[in-house]
Amino acid sequence: MAVDLRESALTERLAVAVLTTEVPASLQEREVRHALIDTLSVSVAASGEDGIRRLRSVTALDADASAAAWVPGEGATAGFINGTAAHFFDFDDVSPTMPLHPSAVLVPTLLAADDGPLSFERFAEAFIVGQAAFRTITQALPSALHYGRGWHSTSTVGRLAAVAALARLKNLDVPTTQRALALASTMAAGSRANFGTMAKPMHVGMSVQDALRAVDWAEAGITASLQELEAPSGYFARFGEAGHQALVDLTVDVEDRFAQWVNDWAFDWGLKRFPSCYGTHLAIDAVLDMRLDLGDDTTLDVEAIDVVVHENGTAPLQSGEPRTANEAKFSLEYCVALALLNGAVTLADFTPQSFESRQDVRDMARRVSLREGEAGREFATVSMLTAGGRRPDATVYAARGDSSNPLSDDELRTKIASCFSYAGIDGPGAGRLLDAVGSLAADADVRSLPMGIEWRDS
Repeated sequence: MAVDLRESALTERLAVAVLTTEVPASLQEREVRHALIDTLSVSVAASGEDGIRRLRSVTALDADASAAAWVPGEGATAGFINGTAAHFFDFDDVSPTMPLHPSAVLVPTLLAADDGPLSFERFAEAFIVGQAAFRTITQALPSALHYGRGWHSTSTVGRLAAVAALARLKNLDVPTTQRALALASTMAAGSRANFGTMAKPMHVGMSVQDALRAVDWAEAGITASLQELEAPSGYFARFGEAGHQALVDLTVDVEDRFAQWVNDWAFDWGLKRFPSCYGTHLAIDAVLDMRLDLGDDTTLDVEAIDVVVHENGTAPLQSGEPRTANEAKFSLEYCVALALLNGAVTLADFTPQSFESRQDVRDMARRVSLREGEAGREFATVSMLTAGGRRPDATVYAARGDSSNPLSDDELRTKIASCFSYAGIDGPGAGRLLDAVGSLAADADVRSLPMGIEWRDS
């Protein structure tokens, strides 16, 4: 059944939901703290990378200021660099049921919103509203169709989600929020063709930048369509499918849908255990489970590896042999081979030097075959044929780090420490960040966290 979006006042109703939906105090506080810790840490890991230096060199920032793990201050430029850094290694958090990296967009946006104090309570409220907006909009496109067309959802939806978070933080009125959503919508872009290149993390940086500018422009009185989402040539007409049931449902009960995600986003959220495309994680977990049975000495006897993933599970992946370390992160075959040979997948495995030196991984990757299986619940099944005729196999339904299979406190601490170590920050920097975020009081200023040279001076 087709739906006439022009009659739905969808942009206005979403703006009202963003501004008025109740966010109970301390809702998902642990998850918000972990998202903040994780986003800052993966940004630290990227702080000295050549790509970040190059971006800084074409902005007003100091390209040589590698000691600054996080660009301080407000505004679109800081948001752009920090958003790009947060997604640079593809190590940032995820939505397991939708192809999203929410916190890489939301955390840099909120921290760059202005230069004044930002209490943890206000940060958490706006952050949760942004998480809900991400899922509400993505679900209604619907996600599989939008992503299948080649759009990078973190980027195309991220601008709107970041505007929603900012609108809640700044307590904007409804018309200003509508205009800001419209301005961000008209700038929405980002293609999956750029996965495996520096353009992918820049999609996140540009989403942060555009959301900050859209809100500034809207507050300054710049006009834009107040019906941008539902217009015949508007956001959902361009990026979604007007007659799809998910969009029909949204136009009927956008308020209820938004409220649902305010309360439930943390059940569709996870922290990454490995610095590679999330589409590789189920298979990596399966291989690591199997490796315990195979033992270190048997990996050379593996003759073939067969990987089956759920329907559309190959959508975010690179096909063919990776040519660069960045492309290797999106090659399930390479990541499976790496996990089998190394017993781990780390940031150091995806440096250009490591990639060039690992002929053994490339050789093993050629023994991996990949295909899609049944639709429905996400999964990965890995089967191996060894020279001795053994055929071990393993199936994983929830990646380690998924909300249903979360990282332990020790695993999170290990990840944070690995990010600091990769950036060459020795000493207690990782522990200081964990302790600082973990102990933030509701009225404490999030911007008072150690987010720059203090880490390196530890």
